[in-house]
Amino acid sequence: MKKVFRIQGMACGHYRKWVKKALQRIPGLQAVVTLDPPVATIEFAGTKKTPEELQKAVSEAGNYILSETE
Repeated sequence: MKKVFRIQGMACGHYRKWVKKALQRIPGLQAVVTLDPPVATIEFAGTKKTPEELQKAVSEAGNYILSETE
C-alpha cells in the first residue's frame, strides 16, 4: 500500500535527506521524498504504521509536519 504525505517545514535538499533517512529507519517501509512538491510517498511492505508513528520519526529529524493527502 502506498500513501502520500505533505511535509511542512522542509525547505532544502539537505532537509529532504534528513526526512528520508528518518522515514527509512522504520522497518518495513520505503520512502521517496521530494522537495518540489514537498511530499513523501511511502510504501508499506506488509506493515501498517499510524500517521502518529510516521510523524514521530519525522519530528526526530527536525521541525517537520506530515499531513496525509487525499
